[in-house]
Amino acid sequence: MRYHFLTACAGMLGLVFSGMTLGADGIDIGRAIGQRAFVGLWQAVDSFDGSTQFLSITCAPDGSCDVRLNDTAFTLSCQDQIGFAQGQGSIKGGVLTVELTLFCSNLNGTSTLAGTQENKFKLDRRNGTLTDINDDPVPVANVFHRISR
Repeated sequence: MRYHFLTACAGMLGLVFSGMTLGADGIDIGRAIGQRAFVGLWQAVDSFDGSTQFLSITCAPDGSCDVRLNDTAFTLSCQDQIGFAQGQGSIKGGVLTVELTLFCSNLNGTSTLAGTQENKFKLDRRNGTLTDINDDPVPVANVFHRISR
């Protein structure tokens, strides 16, 4: 008898929780959990030129993510100058897709527009890494490691 009671309670709890996708403030809980895995400060070594890259990701409750990338040498876009990129993106299926605007930093403190490109970052939850899977002419994808939340 006790077994049937526990089974019934477990089934009812499953029904209650399966219908709950929105939090009290209307935020999609599943999306918020997925976003949290991407949020933070990430670091990689650029496999093309050996420069250091920092990737900052923040996400809003509406599903949009703000991405900032700083690279100590934008070899292909800025002729070995320091560069940065910024853009907005969204997460779908464990991949953050971002349209980045690239800028070259000049020695006088100004910046010059270098272009735009779409980047895709795939999360590997098992290893805790984020891989840049865009179509750069780089032989090996850049792998980011989270250094701060």
